[in-house]
Amino acid sequence: MERAQSLITETLKTEETRFKETLGRGLKLLEDATEKLGDSEALSGDVAFKLYDTYGFPLDLTKDILRGQGRELDEAGFDAAMTKQKEAARAAWSGSGDAATDKLWFDLSDKLSATEFLGYQTESAEGQVQALIVDGKEVPSVTEGDDVMVILNQTAFYAESGGQEGDCGDLVNENGLKIDVTDTQKKENLFVHVGKVLQGSAKVGDVVNTQVKKERRSRLKAHHSATHLLHEALRQRLGDHVTQKGSLVAEDRLRFDIAHPKPISSEELRQVEKDVNDRIRRNAKVEVHLTTPEEAIKAGAMALFGEKYGDEVRVVSMGGVEPRKG
Repeated sequence: MERAQSLITETLKTEETRFKETLGRGLKLLEDATEKLGDSEALSGDVAFKLYDTYGFPLDLTKDILRGQGRELDEAGFDAAMTKQKEAARAAWSGSGDAATDKLWFDLSDKLSATEFLGYQTESAEGQVQALIVDGKEVPSVTEGDDVMVILNQTAFYAESGGQEGDCGDLVNENGLKIDVTDTQKKENLFVHVGKVLQGSAKVGDVVNTQVKKERRSRLKAHHSATHLLHEALRQRLGDHVTQKGSLVAEDRLRFDIAHPKPISSEELRQVEKDVNDRIRRNAKVEVHLTTPEEAIKAGAMALFGEKYGDEVRVVSMGGVEPRKG
């Protein structure tokens, strides 16, 4: 709680200021609307809903003001507007389709062993085919032209996680198989290689070689490292309350989301950018070691936004400085 005190204080101040602005804006709009009404005429439910939905003006406050004017609110009209808005939102949402395939992944996770990730040590490794999925269904084999999802017992491919995009590359074997992997996703405890069979065929039980696209992996690693350097630079410049709330690590860019109660100035951004570039130019050694989550946090590492950690964690130190102890 003490570590978050500055964020809590700033957030409360910001929310208070925003509510005052909302209140002032809503009062002016409500005044304009009621001036057009006759004596004791009820306020339209559509107007009240617009105040509530578009401008964030509390419905109870609208009722209190109207009561003071001897007016009523067309609550039936408000409810109808609310229902209409919900129906429109529901119609616009087409859904991700994941719900239809959840059972498949649960079932596969129950009967298959978890995929072992070997990608920290290598960008090429053999793995045995545990399952093949075509059009959302398990199949015993695939052949040239099939769009397929492949689950292996072990792989060098990194599955999308923590904002970092999944690896791309090839699955090949000595019988002429070549599957172009365009994405790698994690479903339960399984790594799912998404791709297309370019040549040959494969069946459950076959052994294949996983070959990661090295240049793409290298760019992903660089951008992933940059997010951590950026995180520390933001904390140094803006305060220890700054924490990661999301990120994107792609081969051509990165995005880093944080919690901060006010806009970041151009000068602050310039300083943060300079700090990160200074760390990169040091070309310092990157050190990796395994430890327990508790020991890692004691040493200054950060546990990020709800990530789940096992009994052992991989800690990376970079930038030429020791982790700050919180």
